[in-house]
Amino acid sequence: MNLPLVKLPFIFAMFASLLVVASPAHALYKCKDEKGVTHYGDTMPPQCAKNPVVEMSPQGSVTRKIDAPLTPEQLKTIQDDRVRNKEKTDRMAAQKLRDDALTSTYGAEREFDIARDKEIANLESRRAILSARTEETNKTLIKLNNDMEFYQAGKSKTAKVKEAPPQLVQDQKRAAQDAENLRAEIERIDKGKEEIRARYDTEKARWMRIKAGMPAGTLLDEQGKVAATPELRSQIVGQSQIIPGRPKGIATCYGKVYECTLGIVYQCRAPDVGGPGVNQKSVKCVEDRR
Repeated sequence: MNLPLVKLPFIFAMFASLLVVASPAHALYKCKDEKGVTHYGDTMPPQCAKNPVVEMSPQGSVTRKIDAPLTPEQLKTIQDDRVRNKEKTDRMAAQKLRDDALTSTYGAEREFDIARDKEIANLESRRAILSARTEETNKTLIKLNNDMEFYQAGKSKTAKVKEAPPQLVQDQKRAAQDAENLRAEIERIDKGKEEIRARYDTEKARWMRIKAGMPAGTLLDEQGKVAATPELRSQIVGQSQIIPGRPKGIATCYGKVYECTLGIVYQCRAPDVGGPGVNQKSVKCVEDRR
């Protein structure tokens, strides 16, 4: 088709303007350098090697965004975070093993007191034996000390000072050392009794928190506040999820529906299911009316 000559300059001008406007849209990569200057290119612009890059389609729409390369400091921070997370995960795994052993060993709060008193009774029996030996050792030491005084200067009935027999010297040293060893052993027993009480108090307190819904493996800080909690999946717990021969129903726990025995009350365990920090609540198995 032949166009009128009068319209050709106008068409050429429009075409040129379209080229100027469309050129960025045809670029495959776009980025800004450190000075804020925008660069386009069919390949990755070298000016943006350290900056974010946008990849675009021929029509100018963004197909993906490429983040700037990480700095050495950022890489070190990421690596440090990975190490810390690995250590935390390992600690939670080890704590979960201890918590599982705790809940499988004790079924009631009073069982802690029974086990504690039994350990302490063993130490007290040992302490009574040592106390009796201490009394005998002290009597022996007093007698030996009195004998040694006879040979000390000014204590002899004669004017001439006598030298204590070697056997007496050895017996006195041995008795003094025995008395010191017995005293130290009794101190260790008394300290051990306090440690046993503290250990059982700590374990009982943790057991009670787990029974109240705290997930096994939870890490606590020095003030007893939750520092880290393992991932907790919702579940219902009861004597038996399904009792053969009994009508079946459903129980809802943390937004999930579980098949269960109709009329039985189960424990729903999930993060904060019973309120902030309470990871357990009772749910009843009801008729399925879905």
